[in-house]
Amino acid sequence: MEMERMAARMGGTVKWPFNSSECLDADYFKIVADHLVSDAGVKPLLHTIVVEAIHEGGALAGVIVENKSGRSAVRAKRVIDCTGDADVAYLAGARCTKRDRRERMGVSTVFSCSGVDKQAFIDYTETNPATYKTWSRRGGEWCQQTADKEEHLRSPFLQEEFEKAIAAGVIPATPSNMDLGGSWSALSDAGEATNLNLVHQPGVDGTDAAELTRAEMEGRAQTLHAIAALKHAVPGFEKSKLRNFGMQVGVRDTRKIVGRYDLVGEDVRGEARFDDSVGIFPEFVDGYNILILPTTGRYFQVPLRCMQSPDVDNLLVAGRCV
Repeated sequence: MEMERMAARMGGTVKWPFNSSECLDADYFKIVADHLVSDAGVKPLLHTIVVEAIHEGGALAGVIVENKSGRSAVRAKRVIDCTGDADVAYLAGARCTKRDRRERMGVSTVFSCSGVDKQAFIDYTETNPATYKTWSRRGGEWCQQTADKEEHLRSPFLQEEFEKAIAAGVIPATPSNMDLGGSWSALSDAGEATNLNLVHQPGVDGTDAAELTRAEMEGRAQTLHAIAALKHAVPGFEKSKLRNFGMQVGVRDTRKIVGRYDLVGEDVRGEARFDDSVGIFPEFVDGYNILILPTTGRYFQVPLRCMQSPDVDNLLVAGRCV
């Protein structure tokens, strides 16, 4: 909430077209993050990656990093791994798991367009409303199991439009184009449609540099087909053009640590409570073909143990890798 309030004060949010939520501008988020880090007294070091762990007496005592200045050591009483891929935990010797690539969530090339007629597009979505039930119309990656309460809710979803573009011969009927579809997000009065999550690639290993390279390049190529389809089939996008890509391909699913306690689906859906709780999170699941939106006020507690490895002392892990 602190982050959202600061962004709103800076003018870095846009109201969602059909509900009361606010969309946080991705570039304003960087400025907000800078303020929060500075105000907390954190000394940031950007353009830097961790390449090795420092062990002393069986405990993690810091990390080795590399950047434009060369290689250096950062010693710490406690190391917190927020890489999303459990990179530090893995280097420190913590046990991790990875799903088989056939079960792994795909990666996304998120992009934004300019030159969009905002009102024409909103009018189109109002006359052709999508719901979360629409996600499952074709099966495959977007087929979702819900708690039923999500089925009738409005959703910013586009899929049939790409099928129409393929049928009209606007884009080729390749397997990757057949998978085009997904969600749109914020619309600005300046004609920008940002955070278009429409290009996906399954089975990519987000811990393999060669695979990430191929996914980055293939995702950009697929984006051109996506924009051609939007221009053809979606009112308001006729004069649109590519504005920018996300900072890098969006990875959802890589390593997960083996924790002192591992959260399971029943914890999320059963409002689990723990003696070592360090926070709460709403009953919200979006992955592995399960979609449960946080609309009820139900929540579960997050135990400290799920952030701790039984193999490495002085390490905490946060984010998607727990």
